[in-house]
Amino acid sequence: MRFPTPPLSEYAINTAFVVLTLAVLQYTGWLSDDPAGLEPAFLAVVAVTFPAFSYLIALVGANVRSNAE
Repeated sequence: MRFPTPPLSEYAINTAFVVLTLAVLQYTGWLSDDPAGLEPAFLAVVAVTFPAFSYLIALVGANVRSNAE
């Protein structure tokens, strides 16, 4: 089993980009009918779960490529 080794800063940058994009979409009302503001709980959940799922996807990708060789 191979483990992906991207730098942690890459995960941090990607997570910040995703959370900021979702915050802008929430603030402008593109994600809901009421553009009253931001939902901090939703953004916090995304900030925690996005790196975990990103790593799991990278883990699967690393092992699929290693088995094909």
